[in-house]
Amino acid sequence: MSQKLQEILSEINLSLAELTQEIEKLIFVSPRAAMQTTRTMAETLVRQVAQLEGLEHSELNFGELQMKLKNEGIITPTTDNAIHFVRRQGNTASHDGTRKMLIREALTCWEYQHLILTWFIETYASPDIEVPEYIEPVPEKSAADREYLIDHIEALMQTFVQKQPMPENVVTEQKVSRRIYYKDQFVEIPDFLRDAFLLPQRFPKSTTFLIRLNGEQQARIMSELPYQLEGMHQHVKRFKEANDQCFFEELRLFVEEEQKRKIVMERYRGEVLLFYKSDFVILTEALGNVALTKDNFPGQTSLLNSLQEQGFLHVKDFPKELVLLGKYRNVGETALANLFNQLKVKGMEFTKVEI
Repeated sequence: MSQKLQEILSEINLSLAELTQEIEKLIFVSPRAAMQTTRTMAETLVRQVAQLEGLEHSELNFGELQMKLKNEGIITPTTDNAIHFVRRQGNTASHDGTRKMLIREALTCWEYQHLILTWFIETYASPDIEVPEYIEPVPEKSAADREYLIDHIEALMQTFVQKQPMPENVVTEQKVSRRIYYKDQFVEIPDFLRDAFLLPQRFPKSTTFLIRLNGEQQARIMSELPYQLEGMHQHVKRFKEANDQCFFEELRLFVEEEQKRKIVMERYRGEVLLFYKSDFVILTEALGNVALTKDNFPGQTSLLNSLQEQGFLHVKDFPKELVLLGKYRNVGETALANLFNQLKVKGMEFTKVEI
């Protein structure tokens, strides 16, 4: 980075200036970490732009927000291409642990980041600022302290991100929409779950009860539930008060799981997640291509046979809501839990970061 660009960034955002300087050092120490950090910087700048433009983006991931800015004519085609490149390369660095990231890849990523910085400075700092042309960084003569540099950059990135306007969808405090009671007990329903679909498979002890209630249009979505669940069994035949209580307990657990999920989805914006209750695994390309065979998932022969009959041949064929698989023959709750645990182990193997 040229001295002039360093001075420009220092006047606009000191933490951004420090961060760019340190990333240039990191490129030659850990290309993978440099690409990951560059992606995070690009997303932070894009979210700051959306905030400055007053755009609603509470449920958009990085890619979706980029598309919205493009459709609104806020970003130029050149900038859009640069953001796309940095985002994709950063994703690859984060989730493709099967190959080594090269210095030249990190340098190309960093050159595209310079285009993003130029657009940001000229558009939102001052159009009168003349941003100098890109100068490719060179390794310093003295070898950098690897661990110190990575830790230092993580601290700088945290400072940079925290100083930006907080996106509206960051989960800090979840507004309560209403309360649902069972006798004198209650569960508070967050506003984001006001119209949530009540998937029967998410309520294993109340699945049949919910399906029957759905048939009477009594419990398809959260807003259809009465404020008091006591006596709800009277809408359908052959169910008792114990079913009301059981459903209430599972509803409480459902809300807790959904609150955890919301935080997870915020943390892993732009990633494809496979959920099992409140737990999850990131569906990387490598994990998605794992074949559903007994060699890859030992002890699951009956379950795998049933899934293959339904056309599930690879992990990528799974629905994002894994409990939906429970409707198939030989896919009970215990077997599905074991399958998910095996998926998590494989997921961790594929997402190990090589720094």
